[in-house]
Amino acid sequence: MIRAAALLAAACGAAQAETWLYRVALDPALPLVARVVVELPAARRAQDFSVQVRGLAGGVAPQVADLRCDGAPLAPDSASAWRVQGWNCVRLSWTVAMKQVPAGGVDLRARESFYDTNSRFWLFSEASSLLRPVGEARHDGQVEFVGRGPVHGSAPVGGTPRRVVPAADRPAEFYVIGRLPGATVREGGFETLHLDAEGGDWRSLVNEHGRALQYLTRTAGARQLAPLRSTVVWLSGATDDGVPVGVAGSQTLLLAGAMRDGRMSHAEVAFAWMLREQLAQSMPERLPAWARESLAQYYAVKALRRSELSSAAVAAVEKRLIDPQPPRGRLREAQRRLEAGDEAARAELRATGAAFWERIDRAIVRKSGFRTLDSVLPRLLAADWPHDRLPAAALDLLHRYAGETAVDELLALYVGD
Repeated sequence: MIRAAALLAAACGAAQAETWLYRVALDPALPLVARVVVELPAARRAQDFSVQVRGLAGGVAPQVADLRCDGAPLAPDSASAWRVQGWNCVRLSWTVAMKQVPAGGVDLRARESFYDTNSRFWLFSEASSLLRPVGEARHDGQVEFVGRGPVHGSAPVGGTPRRVVPAADRPAEFYVIGRLPGATVREGGFETLHLDAEGGDWRSLVNEHGRALQYLTRTAGARQLAPLRSTVVWLSGATDDGVPVGVAGSQTLLLAGAMRDGRMSHAEVAFAWMLREQLAQSMPERLPAWARESLAQYYAVKALRRSELSSAAVAAVEKRLIDPQPPRGRLREAQRRLEAGDEAARAELRATGAAFWERIDRAIVRKSGFRTLDSVLPRLLAADWPHDRLPAAALDLLHRYAGETAVDELLALYVGD
C-alpha cells in the first residue's frame, strides 16, 4: 500500500509542469565540445521515460552524443531517443558536438549549434542539443552556460545567470555566448539587441528599425502589442539565390546573408523578415493564425514603405512578400492545414494574406480618399475573432470605409467561410 501510494504521488507530480535545469559547460580551449548536465527533478526519478531533442520531428539532426545516467552510458533506440530508468538515475549528462563555421558561412536552416572561430562566439541551438522528455507538452526548463563571455537569447531568470528554455508549445530557442559588437533599439514595448557576427554595415538598419517600430506601435494602438524583448544576430552564411535567410527562435532571430563590400546583399529582405517575426510574436494570441501571419507580413511591408531605403529595394521586397496572383485557396482552409501540421501553409497565409489586406487597404483609400487600413488595425487587434472570422466592429468599419460590396467580395475570394 505504501509503495502504491508513493507511485500515485510520483505520477501526480510528474503530470504537473516541471522545470529542468541544464548546465552547459563551454571551454575556449576545446570550443567544439559542449558538456551538458541536468539533475532530474524528484518526480521524474519515480518513473521510466524517454528523452530526445525536440527538433527531431522537424528534421533537425541531433548533435547529442555519449548520453550517460550517473556516469553509465545509455544506448539510443531506433527513433534517436534514449530510454531512462528514472528509479536508477539522478543525473543525465551528454556532450554536444559543435559545428565549426565553414568559410562560406553557416546554413541556419539546419538549426545546429556551432562555434565561430573568427568572431569567437558560440551559437547553442536548443532544437538540436538539449534533450527533453518525449511527449511532454508542458515540459520547460532553464539553462545556465558556464564558460566564456556573456549570454544572449531568451529571457533571463531574475537574479541568476540562467536563461529560460521555452515551453514545448513555443519555438525552440537559440543562445549566443560570447562578446559581439551590438546596439539596442527601444521603442514602445519593444527592446531589441542587435548583435554583429559578420562584420558588415548593418547599423543603418538599426536606425530604420527604430523608426519602423515607432510607426507600428503607434498604428496598432495603445497596449495592443505585447512587450517583446528580442535578440537579432546578423551573420554571414548560406542564402536562397543571394537573398538572406532568417530563422526564428522563441526570442532570438538569426539573419544570414552573403556579404558584398561589407554589406549584406538584399538587406531590406532581412529587415522586413525581422519586422514580420517581431509583429507576429507580439500580436494578441486571440487572433487566428491566418490573421496574425498575414497582418504581420503586410505591416512589415507598410513599415518598409515608410523607411528611407531605396524605392527599388522596397519594391523588390513587396514582390517577394505580397502575392499578386489570384488566390489558389482560401486563408481559413490554409489555416486548417497549418493546424494539422502542414508547415508549408504558413507561407501561403503570409503572402496570400498580405495581398488580401493590401486590396482592402486600396479599397479604403479609393472610397475615403484619406483613410487607410491603419484606421481599422486597432479594432482588429483589440477584438475577439468568433470562429476565426473578422470581428463585427472591425467589419462594420471596413464596410463603412471601403464599401460593403468590395469588402464582402474580397472576403469571399481570399478568406472563405
